[in-house]
Amino acid sequence: MQKRCIGVFGVLFVLSCFVVPAALSHEFIVKPATMDPHAHQVLPLSVLSGHIFMVSEEMEPAEHVVLSLVKGKDVKPVSIEKNPTLMTLDAAVTLEGEGSYLLCGHRQGVIWTNTSQGWKQGSKKGLKNVISSGKYEKFCKTLVHVDVPDKDTYKHVVGQDLEIVPLDDPASLTPGDEGRFKVLFRGRPLATTVYASYDGFSSRPNTWAYMTETDETGVAYVKFHHPGIWMIRVKNKIDQATEDYDAHVMKSVLVFNVK
Repeated sequence: MQKRCIGVFGVLFVLSCFVVPAALSHEFIVKPATMDPHAHQVLPLSVLSGHIFMVSEEMEPAEHVVLSLVKGKDVKPVSIEKNPTLMTLDAAVTLEGEGSYLLCGHRQGVIWTNTSQGWKQGSKKGLKNVISSGKYEKFCKTLVHVDVPDKDTYKHVVGQDLEIVPLDDPASLTPGDEGRFKVLFRGRPLATTVYASYDGFSSRPNTWAYMTETDETGVAYVKFHHPGIWMIRVKNKIDQATEDYDAHVMKSVLVFNVK
């Protein structure tokens, strides 16, 4: 009986290491209703959370999500509403004139702790049988154009802790082109793996259309072989333990249209 109990506990321990709450691993995407809005249009948009690109499988916690509309130095906060039916957070922005705009999203850091009894949201402090604990944070930037794209918005650094910055204007990219993208971690180049896909590429979870790595300057080259709404995603894990968690995991997504 004792051996059997130990065996069962061992199986549960192993399973707890691999069964990760969906909220930690889902991609965080800000998707507008159209990528080609017109001037003075009220543009609906949604915050998606999921493994299938670009479909929402879970609603992000609204209290931890901040949206803004950025054009140059002008930053406007955007209100969000829960949509339990579609499992999205919905919003709308008014685009006053022609040019390019950035829809910026931040899913603030949330701590999850894995114990031998399963995952629990919150600090590891005071918990028993802790396996690991992490703070999970996500960012997104979505580039949209009204009529004629401007020459500067696409390369604007908004200051996200983990940020993807195009070095080539995405508005000029067509299928077959290769674009350059710089990955920044707190303003400095980051060497990391870069994943990319486009809306509708696959109905299977976590299926990417392209993968590459940055060079030592944090620059990645991505080749676009299909028109559509593309997303580029990077991840960074900071293994600096605090009294609340063991590591800080960040993800960042850049969304834009390729015609």
